[in-house]
Amino acid sequence: MIDIKPFKGTRPFNEEAKNLIAPSSDHLNEQHLIDIHEKHYWNYLKILNPVGKLKEADTLRVARDHFDEMKENHIIKQDDELSFYIYQIKFQDHLQTGFLAVANIRDFIDNRIKGHELTSQSRLDERADQMLNIETQVGPIYVSYIDESELDNLIMDLTKHSPEYEFESFDKTHHTLWCIQNPDQVNQLSRSINNIDLLYIADGHHRMGAMKKISEYYNNKNTQSKGNESYNYFMIAAFPKSQSKIFDYNRVIKDLNGLSVSEFIKKIENFFSCKKQSTSFRPKMIKEFGMYHHNQWYSINFKKKELLDDNLLSNLDINILNQYCLKPILGIQDVNNDERIRFIAGCHGLEALEKKVNDNPNSVAFSIFPTNIDDVIEVANQNLTMPPKTTWFDPKPLDGLVVYEFNQ
Repeated sequence: MIDIKPFKGTRPFNEEAKNLIAPSSDHLNEQHLIDIHEKHYWNYLKILNPVGKLKEADTLRVARDHFDEMKENHIIKQDDELSFYIYQIKFQDHLQTGFLAVANIRDFIDNRIKGHELTSQSRLDERADQMLNIETQVGPIYVSYIDESELDNLIMDLTKHSPEYEFESFDKTHHTLWCIQNPDQVNQLSRSINNIDLLYIADGHHRMGAMKKISEYYNNKNTQSKGNESYNYFMIAAFPKSQSKIFDYNRVIKDLNGLSVSEFIKKIENFFSCKKQSTSFRPKMIKEFGMYHHNQWYSINFKKKELLDDNLLSNLDINILNQYCLKPILGIQDVNNDERIRFIAGCHGLEALEKKVNDNPNSVAFSIFPTNIDDVIEVANQNLTMPPKTTWFDPKPLDGLVVYEFNQ
Protein backbone atom coordinates (compact mmCIF):
# COMPACT_ATOMS: atom_id res chain seq x y z
CA MET A 1 0.00 0.00 0.00
CA ILE A 2 1.07 3.55 -0.70
CA ASP A 3 0.81 6.22 1.98
CA ILE A 4 -1.70 8.67 0.45
CA LYS A 5 -3.39 11.29 2.61
CA PRO A 6 -5.81 14.24 2.48
CA PHE A 7 -4.24 17.67 2.91
CA LYS A 8 -5.13 21.31 3.47
CA GLY A 9 -4.94 22.65 -0.04
CA THR A 10 -4.62 26.33 -0.90
CA ARG A 11 -7.09 27.34 -3.58
CA PRO A 12 -8.87 30.31 -5.22
CA PHE A 13 -10.95 32.32 -2.76
CA ASN A 14 -11.63 35.92 -3.84
CA GLU A 15 -10.88 35.44 -7.54
CA GLU A 16 -12.27 33.20 -10.26
CA ALA A 17 -10.23 30.03 -10.62
CA LYS A 18 -9.91 30.40 -14.39
CA ASN A 19 -8.10 33.73 -13.88
CA LEU A 20 -5.63 32.23 -11.42
CA ILE A 21 -4.63 28.92 -12.96
CA ALA A 22 -1.52 28.61 -15.08
CA PRO A 23 -2.33 26.84 -18.36
CA SER A 24 0.17 24.26 -19.53
CA SER A 25 3.03 25.99 -21.33
CA ASP A 26 2.72 23.26 -23.98
CA HIS A 27 -0.27 25.20 -25.34
CA LEU A 28 1.22 28.68 -24.98
CA ASN A 29 3.56 30.75 -27.08
CA GLU A 30 5.41 33.84 -25.88
CA GLN A 31 2.59 36.20 -26.91
CA HIS A 32 0.06 34.09 -24.99
CA LEU A 33 2.23 34.40 -21.89
CA ILE A 34 2.42 38.17 -22.25
CA ASP A 35 -1.34 38.45 -22.81
CA ILE A 36 -2.13 36.43 -19.68
CA HIS A 37 0.26 38.55 -17.61
CA GLU A 38 -1.40 41.74 -18.83
CA LYS A 39 -5.02 40.61 -18.47
CA HIS A 40 -4.85 38.71 -15.18
CA TYR A 41 -2.91 40.32 -12.38
CA TRP A 42 -3.55 37.42 -10.00
CA ASN A 43 -2.14 34.57 -12.04
CA TYR A 44 0.27 31.81 -11.11
CA LEU A 45 2.26 32.37 -14.29
CA LYS A 46 3.74 35.39 -12.52
CA ILE A 47 5.20 32.90 -10.06
CA LEU A 48 6.07 30.06 -12.46
CA ASN A 49 7.09 32.06 -15.51
CA PRO A 50 7.71 35.75 -14.78
CA VAL A 51 7.84 37.98 -17.83
CA GLY A 52 10.46 40.68 -17.98
CA LYS A 53 14.21 41.17 -18.05
CA LEU A 54 14.83 40.38 -14.41
CA LYS A 55 18.01 38.96 -13.00
CA GLU A 56 17.68 35.42 -11.70
CA ALA A 57 17.70 36.44 -8.03
CA ASP A 58 15.16 39.18 -8.70
CA THR A 59 12.92 36.71 -10.53
CA LEU A 60 12.70 34.50 -7.45
CA ARG A 61 12.04 37.51 -5.22
CA VAL A 62 9.29 38.84 -7.51
CA ALA A 63 7.67 35.40 -7.62
CA ARG A 64 7.73 35.10 -3.83
CA ASP A 65 6.36 38.61 -3.34
CA HIS A 66 3.49 37.91 -5.73
CA PHE A 67 2.60 34.69 -3.93
CA ASP A 68 2.65 36.46 -0.56
CA GLU A 69 0.48 39.23 -2.01
CA MET A 70 -2.07 36.67 -3.21
CA LYS A 71 -2.36 35.26 0.29
CA GLU A 72 -2.42 38.66 2.05
CA ASN A 73 -5.27 39.82 -0.19
CA HIS A 74 -7.18 36.55 0.30
CA ILE A 75 -7.05 35.85 -3.42
CA ILE A 76 -6.15 32.33 -2.35
CA LYS A 77 -6.80 30.68 0.97
CA GLN A 78 -5.70 27.47 2.62
CA ASP A 79 -8.46 25.06 3.68
CA ASP A 80 -9.03 24.67 7.41
CA GLU A 81 -9.84 20.98 7.11
CA LEU A 82 -7.91 18.05 5.70
CA SER A 83 -9.44 17.40 2.29
CA PHE A 84 -9.39 15.20 -0.74
CA TYR A 85 -10.23 16.90 -4.04
CA ILE A 86 -12.11 15.09 -6.79
CA TYR A 87 -10.84 16.37 -10.11
CA GLN A 88 -12.52 15.89 -13.48
CA ILE A 89 -11.06 16.99 -16.83
CA LYS A 90 -13.01 16.94 -20.07
CA PHE A 91 -11.69 17.64 -23.55
CA GLN A 92 -13.89 17.04 -26.58
CA ASP A 93 -15.17 13.45 -26.13
CA HIS A 94 -12.58 12.46 -23.52
CA LEU A 95 -13.39 12.45 -19.79
CA GLN A 96 -11.13 11.55 -16.87
CA THR A 97 -12.02 11.69 -13.20
CA GLY A 98 -9.57 11.20 -10.34
CA PHE A 99 -8.41 12.83 -7.14
CA LEU A 100 -5.87 15.22 -5.66
CA ALA A 101 -4.06 14.09 -2.52
CA VAL A 102 -0.54 13.96 -1.09
CA ALA A 103 1.71 10.90 -1.23
CA ASN A 104 4.81 10.01 0.76
CA ILE A 105 8.25 10.61 -0.75
CA ARG A 106 9.33 7.31 0.78
CA ASP A 107 7.06 5.43 -1.62
CA PHE A 108 8.87 7.05 -4.56
CA ILE A 109 12.26 6.17 -3.08
CA ASP A 110 11.10 2.58 -2.47
CA ASN A 111 9.80 2.32 -6.06
CA ARG A 112 6.12 1.99 -5.24
CA ILE A 113 5.66 5.20 -7.20
CA LYS A 114 7.34 4.46 -10.49
CA GLY A 115 8.65 6.69 -13.26
CA HIS A 116 9.51 5.92 -16.86
CA GLU A 117 11.65 8.92 -17.92
CA LEU A 118 15.22 10.05 -17.43
CA THR A 119 15.52 13.49 -15.86
CA SER A 120 17.92 16.36 -16.44
CA GLN A 121 19.69 17.51 -13.28
CA SER A 122 19.62 21.15 -14.37
CA ARG A 123 15.85 21.11 -14.95
CA LEU A 124 15.32 19.25 -11.69
CA ASP A 125 17.39 21.82 -9.77
CA GLU A 126 15.50 24.68 -11.43
CA ARG A 127 12.16 23.15 -10.37
CA ALA A 128 13.40 22.63 -6.83
CA ASP A 129 14.63 26.24 -6.53
CA GLN A 130 11.31 27.51 -7.87
CA MET A 131 9.22 25.50 -5.38
CA LEU A 132 11.54 26.01 -2.41
CA ASN A 133 11.39 29.76 -3.06
CA ILE A 134 7.70 29.84 -2.07
CA GLU A 135 7.70 26.56 -0.07
CA THR A 136 4.81 25.44 -2.23
CA GLN A 137 4.10 22.89 -4.94
CA VAL A 138 1.95 24.82 -7.42
CA GLY A 139 1.25 21.96 -9.83
CA PRO A 140 0.47 18.32 -9.00
CA ILE A 141 2.42 15.35 -10.29
CA TYR A 142 0.14 13.49 -12.69
CA VAL A 143 0.03 9.78 -11.82
CA SER A 144 -1.99 6.81 -13.05
CA TYR A 145 -3.16 3.79 -11.10
CA ILE A 146 -4.54 0.42 -12.14
CA ASP A 147 -8.31 0.81 -12.12
CA GLU A 148 -9.93 0.11 -8.75
CA SER A 149 -13.66 -0.34 -9.32
CA GLU A 150 -14.63 0.37 -5.70
CA LEU A 151 -12.59 3.58 -5.63
CA ASP A 152 -13.72 4.71 -9.06
CA ASN A 153 -17.38 4.12 -8.20
CA LEU A 154 -16.99 6.06 -4.96
CA ILE A 155 -15.38 8.96 -6.81
CA MET A 156 -18.20 9.02 -9.34
CA ASP A 157 -20.78 9.05 -6.51
CA LEU A 158 -19.08 12.10 -5.01
CA THR A 159 -19.34 13.96 -8.31
CA LYS A 160 -23.14 13.91 -8.04
CA HIS A 161 -22.89 16.86 -5.65
CA SER A 162 -22.39 20.44 -6.79
CA PRO A 163 -18.72 21.22 -7.49
CA GLU A 164 -16.76 24.11 -5.97
CA TYR A 165 -15.19 25.03 -9.32
CA GLU A 166 -16.23 24.48 -12.92
CA PHE A 167 -14.70 26.36 -15.85
CA GLU A 168 -13.06 26.15 -19.26
CA SER A 169 -9.33 26.74 -19.41
CA PHE A 170 -7.31 28.62 -22.01
CA ASP A 171 -6.64 25.40 -23.96
CA LYS A 172 -10.39 24.57 -24.19
CA THR A 173 -10.22 21.82 -21.58
CA HIS A 174 -13.09 21.78 -19.08
CA HIS A 175 -12.15 21.43 -15.40
CA THR A 176 -14.38 20.57 -12.44
CA LEU A 177 -13.30 20.24 -8.81
CA TRP A 178 -15.14 18.92 -5.74
CA CYS A 179 -13.66 19.58 -2.28
CA ILE A 180 -14.29 16.59 0.00
CA GLN A 181 -14.12 17.65 3.66
CA ASN A 182 -16.90 15.70 5.34
CA PRO A 183 -15.00 13.43 7.82
CA ASP A 184 -17.02 10.32 6.92
CA GLN A 185 -16.43 10.84 3.19
CA VAL A 186 -12.75 11.61 3.77
CA ASN A 187 -12.34 8.39 5.76
CA GLN A 188 -14.23 6.37 3.18
CA LEU A 189 -12.09 7.78 0.38
CA SER A 190 -8.93 7.22 2.39
CA ARG A 191 -9.73 3.53 2.90
CA SER A 192 -10.36 3.02 -0.83
CA ILE A 193 -7.41 5.10 -2.00
CA ASN A 194 -5.00 3.24 0.22
CA ASN A 195 -5.84 -0.02 -1.52
CA ILE A 196 -3.73 1.26 -4.42
CA ASP A 197 -0.53 -0.79 -4.58
CA LEU A 198 1.44 1.20 -7.15
CA LEU A 199 1.35 4.60 -8.82
CA TYR A 200 2.87 5.37 -12.21
CA ILE A 201 4.12 8.86 -13.02
CA ALA A 202 2.51 10.03 -16.25
CA ASP A 203 3.75 13.62 -16.29
CA GLY A 204 5.94 15.48 -13.83
CA HIS A 205 9.17 13.47 -13.48
CA HIS A 206 11.22 16.63 -12.86
CA ARG A 207 8.75 17.88 -10.24
CA MET A 208 8.98 14.49 -8.58
CA GLY A 209 12.77 14.65 -8.47
CA ALA A 210 12.57 18.23 -7.21
CA MET A 211 10.22 17.30 -4.36
CA LYS A 212 12.59 14.48 -3.36
CA LYS A 213 15.44 17.00 -3.28
CA ILE A 214 13.35 19.42 -1.22
CA SER A 215 12.44 16.66 1.25
CA GLU A 216 16.15 15.86 1.66
CA TYR A 217 16.90 19.54 2.25
CA TYR A 218 14.38 19.84 5.09
CA ASN A 219 15.35 16.50 6.62
CA ASN A 220 19.00 17.58 6.70
CA LYS A 221 17.94 20.74 8.55
CA ASN A 222 15.74 18.78 10.95
CA THR A 223 17.69 15.82 12.29
CA GLN A 224 14.67 14.85 14.41
CA SER A 225 12.47 14.34 11.35
CA LYS A 226 10.13 11.36 11.70
CA GLY A 227 9.13 11.04 8.05
CA ASN A 228 5.54 12.20 8.50
CA GLU A 229 6.24 15.94 8.18
CA SER A 230 4.43 17.81 5.40
CA TYR A 231 7.69 18.30 3.48
CA ASN A 232 8.00 14.52 3.18
CA TYR A 233 4.83 14.48 1.06
CA PHE A 234 4.04 15.78 -2.40
CA MET A 235 0.81 16.57 -4.24
CA ILE A 236 -0.50 14.14 -6.86
CA ALA A 237 -3.35 14.20 -9.34
CA ALA A 238 -4.25 10.52 -9.73
CA PHE A 239 -6.39 9.09 -12.53
CA PRO A 240 -7.32 5.50 -13.45
CA LYS A 241 -5.13 3.93 -16.11
CA SER A 242 -8.11 3.41 -18.43
CA GLN A 243 -8.83 7.17 -18.43
CA SER A 244 -5.24 8.42 -18.88
CA LYS A 245 -4.93 9.47 -22.50
CA ILE A 246 -1.66 9.39 -24.44
CA PHE A 247 -1.32 11.26 -27.73
CA ASP A 248 1.21 10.54 -30.43
CA TYR A 249 4.53 12.39 -30.13
CA ASN A 250 5.67 13.18 -33.65
CA ARG A 251 8.99 14.14 -35.24
CA VAL A 252 10.19 16.67 -37.79
CA ILE A 253 13.74 16.38 -39.16
CA LYS A 254 15.27 19.53 -40.65
CA ASP A 255 16.71 17.89 -43.81
CA LEU A 256 17.30 14.58 -45.58
CA ASN A 257 20.93 14.34 -44.47
CA GLY A 258 22.24 15.20 -47.94
CA LEU A 259 20.07 12.65 -49.75
CA SER A 260 17.84 13.29 -52.73
CA VAL A 261 14.17 12.32 -52.37
CA SER A 262 14.66 9.19 -54.49
CA GLU A 263 17.77 8.16 -52.53
CA PHE A 264 15.95 8.72 -49.27
CA ILE A 265 12.91 6.66 -50.32
CA LYS A 266 15.17 3.86 -51.56
CA LYS A 267 16.93 3.68 -48.19
CA ILE A 268 13.60 3.79 -46.36
CA GLU A 269 12.42 0.79 -48.41
CA ASN A 270 15.25 -1.34 -47.05
CA PHE A 271 13.33 -1.53 -43.79
CA PHE A 272 9.82 -0.28 -44.51
CA SER A 273 7.19 -0.80 -47.16
CA CYS A 274 6.44 2.68 -48.48
CA LYS A 275 3.20 3.77 -50.15
CA LYS A 276 2.01 7.20 -51.30
CA GLN A 277 -1.21 8.48 -49.73
CA SER A 278 -3.66 10.96 -51.22
CA THR A 279 -4.43 12.61 -47.85
CA SER A 280 -2.69 13.13 -44.52
CA PHE A 281 -1.88 9.81 -42.89
CA ARG A 282 -2.28 8.95 -39.24
CA PRO A 283 -1.02 5.46 -38.27
CA LYS A 284 -3.74 3.02 -37.30
CA MET A 285 -1.58 0.32 -35.68
CA ILE A 286 1.82 -0.33 -34.15
CA LYS A 287 4.87 -0.51 -36.46
CA GLU A 288 3.08 1.76 -38.93
CA PHE A 289 4.11 5.40 -39.50
CA GLY A 290 3.08 8.39 -41.55
CA MET A 291 5.71 10.38 -43.44
CA TYR A 292 5.34 13.83 -45.02
CA HIS A 293 7.78 15.48 -47.45
CA HIS A 294 7.34 17.91 -50.38
CA ASN A 295 3.54 18.08 -50.03
CA GLN A 296 3.28 14.30 -50.18
CA TRP A 297 2.12 11.92 -47.45
CA TYR A 298 3.31 8.30 -47.31
CA SER A 299 2.45 5.34 -45.14
CA ILE A 300 5.51 3.36 -44.12
CA ASN A 301 5.24 -0.04 -42.43
CA PHE A 302 8.15 -1.76 -40.74
CA LYS A 303 8.78 -5.05 -42.57
CA LYS A 304 11.99 -6.40 -40.99
CA LYS A 305 10.50 -7.73 -37.77
CA GLU A 306 13.11 -10.47 -37.64
CA LEU A 307 15.65 -7.76 -36.75
CA LEU A 308 13.91 -6.94 -33.49
CA ASP A 309 15.11 -8.37 -30.19
CA ASP A 310 12.64 -10.17 -27.99
CA ASN A 311 12.33 -7.35 -25.49
CA LEU A 312 9.85 -4.58 -24.87
CA LEU A 313 12.05 -1.57 -25.63
CA SER A 314 13.29 -2.70 -29.05
CA ASN A 315 9.70 -3.32 -30.13
CA LEU A 316 8.48 0.17 -29.27
CA ASP A 317 7.57 2.19 -32.36
CA ILE A 318 9.79 5.10 -31.28
CA ASN A 319 12.84 2.82 -31.10
CA ILE A 320 12.00 1.22 -34.45
CA LEU A 321 11.89 4.65 -36.07
CA ASN A 322 15.11 5.67 -34.29
CA GLN A 323 17.09 2.52 -35.09
CA TYR A 324 16.01 1.96 -38.70
CA CYS A 325 15.41 5.47 -40.02
CA LEU A 326 16.50 8.43 -37.92
CA LYS A 327 19.95 7.11 -37.01
CA PRO A 328 21.16 5.17 -40.10
CA ILE A 329 19.43 7.22 -42.79
CA LEU A 330 18.92 10.74 -41.41
CA GLY A 331 21.97 10.81 -39.17
CA ILE A 332 20.14 11.65 -35.90
CA GLN A 333 22.45 9.96 -33.40
CA ASP A 334 21.39 11.84 -30.26
CA VAL A 335 17.64 12.45 -30.18
CA ASN A 336 17.93 14.58 -27.03
CA ASN A 337 20.51 17.03 -28.30
CA ASP A 338 20.51 17.05 -32.11
CA GLU A 339 19.44 20.49 -33.35
CA ARG A 340 17.98 18.97 -36.54
CA ILE A 341 15.05 17.28 -34.79
CA ARG A 342 11.85 18.84 -33.43
CA PHE A 343 9.01 17.18 -31.52
CA ILE A 344 5.33 18.00 -32.02
CA ALA A 345 2.58 16.60 -29.81
CA GLY A 346 -0.29 14.86 -31.55
CA CYS A 347 -2.82 17.11 -29.78
CA HIS A 348 -1.79 19.81 -32.30
CA GLY A 349 -2.94 17.61 -35.22
CA LEU A 350 -1.23 16.49 -38.41
CA GLU A 351 -1.66 19.98 -39.84
CA ALA A 352 1.02 21.12 -37.39
CA LEU A 353 3.43 18.67 -39.04
CA GLU A 354 2.44 19.84 -42.50
CA LYS A 355 2.97 23.49 -41.59
CA LYS A 356 6.41 22.77 -40.14
CA VAL A 357 7.50 20.93 -43.28
CA ASN A 358 5.90 23.41 -45.68
CA ASP A 359 7.79 26.22 -43.95
CA ASN A 360 11.02 24.33 -44.61
CA PRO A 361 10.63 22.18 -47.77
CA ASN A 362 13.87 20.29 -47.08
CA SER A 363 12.43 18.78 -43.90
CA VAL A 364 10.53 15.55 -43.36
CA ALA A 365 7.91 14.71 -40.73
CA PHE A 366 6.86 11.42 -39.17
CA SER A 367 3.52 10.73 -37.51
CA ILE A 368 3.65 7.96 -34.92
CA PHE A 369 1.05 5.66 -33.41
CA PRO A 370 0.38 6.67 -29.77
CA THR A 371 2.26 4.74 -27.12
CA ASN A 372 0.08 2.27 -25.23
CA ILE A 373 -0.14 3.01 -21.51
CA ASP A 374 0.29 -0.70 -20.78
CA ASP A 375 3.74 -0.48 -22.40
CA VAL A 376 4.57 2.55 -20.25
CA ILE A 377 3.52 0.66 -17.12
CA GLU A 378 5.49 -2.43 -18.13
CA VAL A 379 8.60 -0.34 -18.78
CA ALA A 380 8.21 1.21 -15.32
CA ASN A 381 7.65 -2.19 -13.72
CA GLN A 382 10.89 -3.43 -15.29
CA ASN A 383 12.72 -0.34 -13.96
CA LEU A 384 13.53 0.73 -17.52
CA THR A 385 13.08 4.11 -19.18
CA MET A 386 11.10 5.02 -22.27
CA PRO A 387 12.98 6.57 -25.20
CA PRO A 388 13.07 10.40 -25.15
CA LYS A 389 9.87 12.22 -26.18
CA THR A 390 7.69 9.11 -26.31
CA THR A 391 4.62 9.87 -24.22
CA TRP A 392 2.40 12.93 -24.40
CA PHE A 393 -0.28 12.70 -21.73
CA ASP A 394 -3.08 15.16 -22.42
CA PRO A 395 -5.23 16.70 -21.06
CA LYS A 396 -3.11 17.52 -18.04
CA PRO A 397 -4.04 18.76 -14.55
CA LEU A 398 -3.77 22.52 -14.19
CA ASP A 399 -1.19 24.34 -12.12
CA GLY A 400 -2.67 26.62 -9.45
CA LEU A 401 -6.14 25.14 -9.05
CA VAL A 402 -5.07 23.58 -5.74
CA VAL A 403 -1.55 24.14 -4.43
CA TYR A 404 0.32 22.39 -1.63
CA GLU A 405 2.19 24.49 0.93
CA PHE A 406 4.60 21.76 1.98
CA ASN A 407 6.18 23.56 4.94
CA GLN A 408 2.90 24.03 6.81
